Amino acid sequence: MQQQIAIQDQLPNNHCYGCGSENELGLQIRSYWQSESQASCMFTPAHHHCAGPTHFLNGGIISTIIDCHCVCMAIAKGYQMQGQEVGEGEPVWFATGSLNVSFLKPVPLQQSVHLTANIVEASAKKMVVECELHSQGELCCKAEVVAVKVPSEWFGAD
Repeated sequence: MQQQIAIQDQLPNNHCYGCGSENELGLQIRSYWQSESQASCMFTPAHHHCAGPTHFLNGGIISTIIDCHCVCMAIAKGYQMQGQEVGEGEPVWFATGSLNVSFLKPVPLQQSVHLTANIVEASAKKMVVECELHSQGELCCKAEVVAVKVPSEWFGAD
């Protein structure tokens, strides 16, 4: 069986703090397709990702990994809808139009978290992605991310 390549590892010039494979100080999340419209991601927090109480994961980190997981899915889906392999040919970029996270339970810092997201609406200019974050088998957060297509020129400058 061929090993799947993470969506983020296929995106050129991705310096994002949350998902950029070209940002060595970032969170380095990796998302993998599970089906045509669903992808998953595992993230293992470090101690410095803590909230005020040091045994819980910081809400900003939670929001970042959800946002990056979902936007990278939108980018990959955008490539697919154009009949291209991810990272090949004309660049396809989406960015966050909105991020709505419901924090249902505190997320323990000492455990890996599992994100599962589904693309529920897909068009050339907008993707809607719903995501759940689980820790220790419990649903801790639900989110909806609206990703909007942006010009590839946004990513041309350093």
